[in-house]
Amino acid sequence: MNNLNAILDFGSRNLILGIFDQNKKNIYYSAQQVIHSDNKINLEKLLNIQIRDAEKNLSTHIDKVIVLYDSPKFYSLDFSIKKVFDHSTSIKKVYNSLIDEANFLVSQNNFKDQIIHLVVNNIIIDENKKLDSVIKDIKIKSLLLEIKFICLNKKEINDISNIFRKNNLEILNLYCSSYVKTYLYKKKFQSQDNLIFLDIGHKRSSSLIFNNKRFEYFKSIAVGGYNITKDISKVLKLELDYSEDLKIKFNKLEKEVFYKYSEDKKINPYSEVIEKNISSNLLKKVIEARLDEIIDLVLIQSNYIKNFNFLDKLKLIIMGGGSKLIWNSYNLSIKESFSKLEIIGEDTLNPCEAGLEYHNCDETLNIKEKKKLKKRGFFENFFNLFSK
Repeated sequence: MNNLNAILDFGSRNLILGIFDQNKKNIYYSAQQVIHSDNKINLEKLLNIQIRDAEKNLSTHIDKVIVLYDSPKFYSLDFSIKKVFDHSTSIKKVYNSLIDEANFLVSQNNFKDQIIHLVVNNIIIDENKKLDSVIKDIKIKSLLLEIKFICLNKKEINDISNIFRKNNLEILNLYCSSYVKTYLYKKKFQSQDNLIFLDIGHKRSSSLIFNNKRFEYFKSIAVGGYNITKDISKVLKLELDYSEDLKIKFNKLEKEVFYKYSEDKKINPYSEVIEKNISSNLLKKVIEARLDEIIDLVLIQSNYIKNFNFLDKLKLIIMGGGSKLIWNSYNLSIKESFSKLEIIGEDTLNPCEAGLEYHNCDETLNIKEKKKLKKRGFFENFFNLFSK
C-alpha cells in the first residue's frame, strides 16, 4: 500500500478510518455510522464503501489494515514467571525468551482465546531489584516478570477477520481500542500516580486503571450507551430512533434541547416528548440511573477500587461516545469518590492516531513477533480444531 498505514476503529456504532503516510501524517479520514451492528452483511457493505472511497481519493490500493476493536468479551489475566540461573547471565539474552515462555504457557492453557496485548508491569532481578526497562545489558542471577495479558475469544476474532477477508483485506494486527486509546491519553497526565479511565461505548463499557505506569486493572461489560437509549424509549414511551437522538443532544440547556432541532430532520425528534408533557427532569433521571449502574458495575464494585484510600480523592477520566452524556449538573454517585471528572471526547483526538502510535511502540513487539511462529505441534492443532 505504498508505505501507507490504514487504521480502522471498528466500533459497534461507527467505523472510523484513518490513513497515514510514512511520516505519520493523517492524509485521509472518514467515519461511517453503523445502523445494524449485528448484521454482518451490512458491516461488510459499509466496510467496502469506506475502503473503496479511500482508495478512490488516494489513488492507491488498500489491502492491509490495523484494526481497533472493543468487546465485552475482552478480559485480563495476571501472570508471573521467574527464572533462577546457575551463574550470572546477560539479561538481554534471557528477557525475551522468558516473555516467550509466558506467552506460550498462557496460550496453551487458554487455547480458545488469543492474546491481544502483553504488558510487562514489573521487572525484578536478583530477588528484590526493580528495573523500569531493559535498556542496558547487565548480569543477573534471577529474573521475575509480572505480566498482564488482555485476551479475546478466537471465534470472535475469526468472525471479524471473515468480514475483512470478504473485502479482500488482511488484518495486520487487532488491538483492544479502549487500551490503545489510554496508551496515548495517559501521556497527558504524567504527574498522576493513579489514572482511572472509563470508556463508555455503544454496547459495552470498559474501565482501566494505571498506577505509576503499571497497568493494574481492566474490566469490560456488555452495557453501554445503547442501554441508556432503550431505557429512555421504555420510560418515555418513545421510538428508539427518537430516544437515541434525544440522548445525544441532551447535553445542552433545556430550552435549546426541546425547541431546537436540525433542519435536515423532517420530524422534530422532541415534539413527541413535548406533546406527552414529559419533563426534562425525568429524562435526566433516566440517564443518571443507567450511568450510575454502568459505573458501579464496571468500576466501583472492583476490589481494586475498594482498596483505594478515598481521603485523597482521585481523578476519573471519561472517554468514548458515552462521555457526551456526562454533565457537571448530573447527580452521579461517582462524584462522592472522585475529586474531578475529566472528559475526553472522541472528537478531541482521532482514535486512529492512537492506534498508529501504539502499533509503532516497543510494547507491540511482544505480540507481533509471536505471529511469525507458524509451526504448530499435533496437540496444539487438535485443541485449536475443537475450540472453533
